[in-house]
Amino acid sequence: MEHDSGKGKQVVKSIGKAMQFWRKLEGHDQKDFSEVIGTSRSYVAKLENGHVGVSINRIAEIAEALGISPYTLMRGVPEKEELEALLDLYTDDDLRVTKSEMEDLFCERLRNHRVPREYYIHLLELFRSGKYNRVA
Repeated sequence: MEHDSGKGKQVVKSIGKAMQFWRKLEGHDQKDFSEVIGTSRSYVAKLENGHVGVSINRIAEIAEALGISPYTLMRGVPEKEELEALLDLYTDDDLRVTKSEMEDLFCERLRNHRVPREYYIHLLELFRSGKYNRVA
């Protein structure tokens, strides 16, 4: 599926970067993830680099394989430094952030632009207390 230039191309690239982020978080390389979703490694690379478009049905299949919401995949990814902050939380053994919590933090970050580490930790506490409506 080819895509138009401009806004459409930005959306496709954003989805591709999100796919790459969540794939790596799951510990998959392109080859084994391509087998999980029933396609070729080169197609996964093209998707991640924004060189081909992707249907809504395919987004849903990819999200299911990654264990996330299709909406999370379509939201794209934050900038590199923010990704590093999120990954730091995810890999912090003391915090034991679940994948579901990571997805919620990821989506919260995209809603609020720059978010300090302390705010993420505060959100984790709210998520775990049940006093916060989680992001869909």
